[in-house]
Amino acid sequence: MKVSEQKICLPEGIEVIDAPFGGFPLLLYLLRGKKTVLVDTGVYSTPEEHILPWLEKHGMTPDDINQIIITHGHHDHFGGNFKMYTSNPEIEFMAHEMDYEWMEDHQKHFNEMYLSYTDQWYPDDAYEKAVIDFSGHDSPITTVIKGKETVIDIGNGMTITIYHTGAHSPGEILLYIKEKDCIITGDCIQVRGTMNESGIGTFPLFVNVEHYIDALNKIKELNCTCVCTAHTGILTREEANELIKESFAFMLTHQEHIIDTLKKAEKPMALHEIVKELHGKYYQVYEMAYQIHATTHAQCQYLKAKGILKRVPHNGKLLWSIK
Repeated sequence: MKVSEQKICLPEGIEVIDAPFGGFPLLLYLLRGKKTVLVDTGVYSTPEEHILPWLEKHGMTPDDINQIIITHGHHDHFGGNFKMYTSNPEIEFMAHEMDYEWMEDHQKHFNEMYLSYTDQWYPDDAYEKAVIDFSGHDSPITTVIKGKETVIDIGNGMTITIYHTGAHSPGEILLYIKEKDCIITGDCIQVRGTMNESGIGTFPLFVNVEHYIDALNKIKELNCTCVCTAHTGILTREEANELIKESFAFMLTHQEHIIDTLKKAEKPMALHEIVKELHGKYYQVYEMAYQIHATTHAQCQYLKAKGILKRVPHNGKLLWSIK
């Protein structure tokens, strides 16, 4: 749904930039205290296609932006960094210590993220090119956010409390603006993933189940009247709580499918065998790519920690089995 089609609940001092790319929805946010802060920069083309035209329309230029905070190290959130940097080199770019190197070195980002499971799934050249192209040129992060909680005062009675969640990516963060009763969640609320206009979905991605549970519960705990997501629109408290409920339900159902698949298996299974079985039975609407492999791996690790699954050595590799 486009922002223009939504009933917007944004408080004064927080504005939204509608920045879809490649058939996917994407929202960026502008916080206007004494300082002006942009949250995320989209993909490489986002500044020219969306950010700069929005600024011009509202009587602003890149010189009016003081800080840019990146919610996490994925190409659709940091890809516009280089163009924003060249438009105003004085902007302070901020990102968490566990993700910032991916934003400064895009090949490192691709290698460490998308080549995590090369014995299970390997991206082809076209996939790599798309990710690298969306990421744009390498660009520096000025300030590295450290630890679990950081508070930034941007003036005019507006502070940003940054919470490290580390669920969707190792350095994922939430931005809580207490004075506005508003939270910017990035990609924390995964629900059922993100659907492209073509009807092909990106599987919900979380690389750590415990962190994902904590992130969803943190959003519920803060109980804001306005919840700003990157791909799922601008939500009321009630809408956000419903999507959090759906996120938990999807996660638990996915776990049940994994357990059921391994119970019925005649022998231990490799990750790619589990994913192939799940994709064929339950998740055909999603692309068979990194996300479903990473999330299924995280779920298996979580179920192992709970004493439900175990690793079994076979031909020099560790496979998955019911304990």
